[in-house]
Amino acid sequence: MAVIRINDLKVRTIIGAHSWERVNQQELVINITIEYDGSKPCRTDRLDDALNYEAVVARVINTVKRSRCNLLEKLAGRILAGIMSDLRVQGAYVRLDKPHAIPEARSVSFELSARS
Repeated sequence: MAVIRINDLKVRTIIGAHSWERVNQQELVINITIEYDGSKPCRTDRLDDALNYEAVVARVINTVKRSRCNLLEKLAGRILAGIMSDLRVQGAYVRLDKPHAIPEARSVSFELSARS
């Protein structure tokens, strides 16, 4: 089993249920872990045989920037569904951190995972 980790991806978007959150973009920090069978790209050394993490990041950024979710839960579900739609993915984990949700805390996080 191969594991790809995308760490501390920062994207600004509209997220939150409070009225001020509906007009001001906030930064989210996204961490993703993807499990897939990496035996073929290990043998061939061909990008076409690997899970292209640049393409995954581009889709995630697009999903987050277009999102207007109230809840981290909803957005994490959308991100995870997009990752799991690749039939090569056997498992994935998404963690969203909202750094400015609570002034006294470094961040508030929500985590979601799935297996095929």
